[in-house]
Amino acid sequence: MVQKQTITISHLINSLPGGAEGFIAQDILKAYQFAQKAHGDHHRPSGESYLEHDIAIAHTISHVISDREAIIAGLLHDTILPHTNCTTKEIAKEFNPKIAALVAGTAKLNYDELYQNNQLNPADAMRRAVFIIVEEDVRVLLIAMADCLQDLRKAKPLPPEERHKIASCGMHIYATLANRLGIWKLKWELEDLSFRYLEPDKYVEIAKHLDQRRAERHEHVGQALDTLREELRRANIKGEVTGRPKHIVSIYRKMQRKKVSVSDIYDLQAIRVILDSDDKHLCYQVLGIVHDLWQPISQEFDDYIARPKPNGYQSLHTAVFDEKNRTLEVQIRTRAMHERAEKGVAAHWAYKEGGRQSSAEHRQIESLRQLLSAYQDENGANSAVDAELLANEVVADRIYVFTPKNELRDLPVGATPIDFAYAIHTEVGHRCRGAKVNGKMVSLDYKLKNGDRVSIITSSRGGPSRDWMNENLGYAVSARTRNRIRQWFRTQERAKNIEQGREVVHRELKRLGLQDDYDIDDIALALNFEERDEFLARVGFGDVQSRQIAGAIAAMQQKLKPDDELRPLLQSQPKARGLTVMGVSGLHTRMGMCCNPVPPESIIGYVTRGHGVTIHRQDCKQVLSIDEKERLIDVEWGIEEDAYAIPIVIKAYRRAGLMEEIANLLKGQRVNLSKAKTTTSNSINTIYMVIEVTSLDQLNWLLQKFENLNNVIEAHRQRWHE
Repeated sequence: MVQKQTITISHLINSLPGGAEGFIAQDILKAYQFAQKAHGDHHRPSGESYLEHDIAIAHTISHVISDREAIIAGLLHDTILPHTNCTTKEIAKEFNPKIAALVAGTAKLNYDELYQNNQLNPADAMRRAVFIIVEEDVRVLLIAMADCLQDLRKAKPLPPEERHKIASCGMHIYATLANRLGIWKLKWELEDLSFRYLEPDKYVEIAKHLDQRRAERHEHVGQALDTLREELRRANIKGEVTGRPKHIVSIYRKMQRKKVSVSDIYDLQAIRVILDSDDKHLCYQVLGIVHDLWQPISQEFDDYIARPKPNGYQSLHTAVFDEKNRTLEVQIRTRAMHERAEKGVAAHWAYKEGGRQSSAEHRQIESLRQLLSAYQDENGANSAVDAELLANEVVADRIYVFTPKNELRDLPVGATPIDFAYAIHTEVGHRCRGAKVNGKMVSLDYKLKNGDRVSIITSSRGGPSRDWMNENLGYAVSARTRNRIRQWFRTQERAKNIEQGREVVHRELKRLGLQDDYDIDDIALALNFEERDEFLARVGFGDVQSRQIAGAIAAMQQKLKPDDELRPLLQSQPKARGLTVMGVSGLHTRMGMCCNPVPPESIIGYVTRGHGVTIHRQDCKQVLSIDEKERLIDVEWGIEEDAYAIPIVIKAYRRAGLMEEIANLLKGQRVNLSKAKTTTSNSINTIYMVIEVTSLDQLNWLLQKFENLNNVIEAHRQRWHE
């Protein structure tokens, strides 16, 4: 869809269904004349006239959806800028209120709105962008995507800082959402053009290499195309077989993943088979033909037909070695699958005259609506934590799990049985009391995996636990889940929520051993609440959580006694911890079950497909037997944070296995237990421990986890003597 010429109104009209004689041609011409009169000879900072820009946007939209109102709104979206003296009221009168609403909605997604203080906050900008889908119309987002894409096409004359601003929005907001909605036709161009201005040196390096090897690649792929076409003809399978150059950003990501230069990437072009028949079984027949022709590469096959991506994408992907041992990637899909892959939710749009949205598209848009509802409450309050949750969930990898009736549900990676329960139905979530995964009982904070079969155990009455809203405890990952839980607590009486909030604050202070140092008013004031009851009600609702209370305590550390153990903990500066992959920390890693490495053993990473980096000991037999050495990357144990000795006390009814569970929690957090003793009185065990923690968050997390263990009465910080 890359434009190399100026699009005229004739190009636009002739590209529409029915051309100049089509039913929407006159409406488009009317909108063109309205925009022409409004803009006059005004030009954009890039030098492009406003009229040329808006025609190009309408043309881009028309290649994604055949929707009259969206195309007209694309033509008109700049006509309410100051230089036109036009208003949305005039547009509503001249056309219709829906078109006026689309134009007004697009204006809310300008770069100045997404950028705050000359910086793009991806979490907040994502929230602003996606709110438009809920509050306005998903077509607004499509118009904004096309607008950003056209700005990128014409960005070369702009100052570097302006190009960077547009490219940041293109890469981090619009390309991300295009991916989530499955609109590949826009996604790849948004990514490549944004990359051109965000990483100009790398872009030029890859583009130059592609140009130099173009003839060689053309000959290589041309021979493969001819061979495959002939085999399909013999099998009487009709379809289109084409070569598709890989996009620059996908090549760059592969370079990063394999830790190689562009000259070491050989599969720069893929073969795509689009079958005329809608019979998906033919795709597998073609796959068999491909694997008979060329040697398949193990672990390089993905079946997105049996298990579509969350954005609805379906296709078979395989990689093979040809007769000269060169790599070829092959994608196989039906015509309907291809239409869906290119246009995503817009493939069968709901807004055609008299038309209805298909169930697949409805589910796709509804999933985003449900995500966004997590950030709308009665007071319009939205925390920064939740804004980040939204951004993370929009871009998150997804997993597929099954209900007992074999129905498929997709959830964000890291989802728990509670997330699954709320995905089934809100009431199932509220009454969830336990879960079985693949027939075995699991804890409610268990992390679900692809292919798990999940069964929820419910009670006949009752509601959710407040602990489920505590992000430190990891019970709820999905934004939709947390919103449903909050809504349940909001329906409770205010007086009850105030009392619940009071109990939560007292419990937090007692847990940390600070009930003599702070009171409710101290915490409320530190969190900028003037009214005590308002603060307590918000705690009871779940808007203010344990983590924020701990943050308030940290801000008031001067009130602590000089010898309080928490002082050094609150004053310490956080250091990098965990693993670093090629010098970068915070990436998704997991420990290899074959060798279970622990510090300070020498380690190495193996890049898996879809599961991040698996960490192995360097002498692990499985690593030594790996053929694909390019997947092995350097990893190191991170810098250890300073640890501080904190005395705690746990009271619990006596039961077997309790100390083992406590030890496992400490081991999981890599927390050292330096001292411990136990006393027993009237069947109650009192466990005294000194643990070495690195942060107040870690201490609070452990105390909460201890309290949630069976038979535990309370766990709190308290000095004790041997």
